[in-house]
Amino acid sequence: MHISYIALFSLSVLHIAGAAAVPYLWMNGASLPEATFHLLAYPIGGLGITALYHRAWAHNAVKFSRVVEYLLATGSILVLQMPARQWISSHIKHHDHTDHTDDPYNIQLGFWWAHMEWIILAPLPPIQLPERLQNNPVIAWQHNYYWPMFFFLNGLIPVAISMAVGAPWWGGLLISALRLVLTSHVVYAVNSVCHTWGTRKYTHDVSARDVWWFPFALGEQYHNYHHAFPKDYRHGINRWDFDPTKWFINGLAKVGLATNLFQMPDKRVLQAMESVRPKALTEA
Repeated sequence: MHISYIALFSLSVLHIAGAAAVPYLWMNGASLPEATFHLLAYPIGGLGITALYHRAWAHNAVKFSRVVEYLLATGSILVLQMPARQWISSHIKHHDHTDHTDDPYNIQLGFWWAHMEWIILAPLPPIQLPERLQNNPVIAWQHNYYWPMFFFLNGLIPVAISMAVGAPWWGGLLISALRLVLTSHVVYAVNSVCHTWGTRKYTHDVSARDVWWFPFALGEQYHNYHHAFPKDYRHGINRWDFDPTKWFINGLAKVGLATNLFQMPDKRVLQAMESVRPKALTEA
């Protein structure tokens, strides 16, 4: 059996530190500056993953200005999800081979495999990027500086904030570890929860499902729609769907910082819904 001992050790240390943060916070609490930093870190980092890694780079559903790419690529490091090159390569393989052997996080191997076991037990496949991304300077820059920036953003800054408010320096590390654990599991859940529960209104060809009651994924929870139409920059297509990533992209587009937003024609979406309607009703 393949085991990545580096991943196993890193995730073990991170989860132990995150667990230790719970009694620390119970006894000491968190100051306003500490709480503000960590509460903002998730949407900033999350949008780096959902808007840039996923919708722009992996699926070419939108193009951002170079400045926005640098900012989002930096912000993404606040959520521990690997450098973009590795993430994009794995994700494209997931779409190309969903529910089959070459799917890195194949739900057919079990909930926990898809959730996080694959990170430790699956052999790391060769990194393959689409030709359109192979000379992207932001991806190359982030790859070269990912880990120094990771320790700066998730280590030095939280420690500095904690010391500035008179808290123990190590308390900043514990709170940062707890944030990384919680946010990582939210992202992992898109591969596990959103391939296990929910509805399939757009395609029954794959296990991906829309899970409206999992709003923490910044719009990624509309996963059946995404697998049916992966190039659409929207995941929640209805007005009432909670898709902050879509709203973020729309906002950037209004000020000229996002272009080439691809939206699946309504006719195609309706045709897909009609084709699966009898099966979809049984899952509702």
